[in-house]
Amino acid sequence: MLELGSNKIRRVENIDRLTKLTQLYLGKNKIPTIENLEALTNLTLLSIQGNRLTKIQGLDKLVNLEQLYLSENGITEIGGLDNLPRLQILDLAYNFITKIDHLAHLTELEEFWFNDNKISDWEQIDCLRALKKLRTLYMERNPIYYTDAERTKHNPSYRRKIMLALPELRQLDANLTGVGL
Repeated sequence: MLELGSNKIRRVENIDRLTKLTQLYLGKNKIPTIENLEALTNLTLLSIQGNRLTKIQGLDKLVNLEQLYLSENGITEIGGLDNLPRLQILDLAYNFITKIDHLAHLTELEEFWFNDNKISDWEQIDCLRALKKLRTLYMERNPIYYTDAERTKHNPSYRRKIMLALPELRQLDANLTGVGL
């Protein structure tokens, strides 16, 4: 494990010899792009929360990755996850993403943290149906969570609509669903 959080790092460098590294924490830095991680093929956990990322890239060689934390960045779309067949946890909360796509191939995904993004279309939830192992979903505080543009009134059908689309969920936001208990 290597913890480099809160160090004002702008670029990840000189770690290519750490080929046995399994966990890398880079949270709360100033990193604008994911780069120079190609040699770290044994990584199972990568955390780059609270940085300056706007795009998901540079993960192609990290085929053993099981947990990826990219919350609190400036990411606007989902992509760059094509070669992550073992991914079980994906955290994209607190970004600026408007569409849920490019996830269907993540067949091992169990947890998806997507709260506080920009999802305003209920049809986007249908994109998650292909994720048969998905058990935990965080979607609160997206525009679909509210009934008004000012985001002051909680949508009373929010939970029901998601559970109808994804009946196997065990947890929606901070609440257990009652499924599989």
